[in-house]
Amino acid sequence: MVVHAGHRPPIHSPAPAAGGTHAVAGRTVVVGLGRTGLSCARYLQARGRAFAVTDSRVEPPGAEALARLAPHVETRFGGFDEGLLDGATQIVVSPGVSLCEPFMRAAAARGVPLVGDIELFAREARAPVVAVTGTNGKSTVTTLLAEMARAAGQRVLAGGNLGRPALELLEEPAPDLYVLELSSFQLETTQSLAVAAAAVLNVTADHMDRYASLAEYAAA
Repeated sequence: MVVHAGHRPPIHSPAPAAGGTHAVAGRTVVVGLGRTGLSCARYLQARGRAFAVTDSRVEPPGAEALARLAPHVETRFGGFDEGLLDGATQIVVSPGVSLCEPFMRAAAARGVPLVGDIELFAREARAPVVAVTGTNGKSTVTTLLAEMARAAGQRVLAGGNLGRPALELLEEPAPDLYVLELSSFQLETTQSLAVAAAAVLNVTADHMDRYASLAEYAAA
């Protein structure tokens, strides 16, 4: 689900390569280095992808872990450096970063795809996905569904906006079922996720500091 309304920039998704996979050559820029951003860096590093990382904070929480994981990766902290867009072929946006940031607008203006961790997950997940979103109750319902599936004898991995980032789930053997809690922020940059079942629990006024209206929030 992608927001196109109001002042928000359009999202571009890279074209699928032969066989339905997304081939991204060149350099990826990870924007935001919290837990999700670090999981994106780990995902890219494990696959031998070239990437850089930028964060508006001078000392983002994932900086030390990134230095251990990929000591030679280029980093720009203390602001989103648009110089990183030169040669960038994909921007991986952490959910805490607004798509209305000037850096994102500049990337969109250049036609550089903006994706998130759930989009990367969707391209590689090899098991059915149950997705839960909405303003309230997501964590409770996600946990309940995962436990119900386990009680039915299914091998389940749960995460997303709850507990483990979705990309960390790909580090384990494929389960019978993924159960993901998804926030509106994550859905903004997700285009390829095909779910076996999904629930939108409710939509009430929330995150109005990020969305121009309730309709824009619901569209996410």
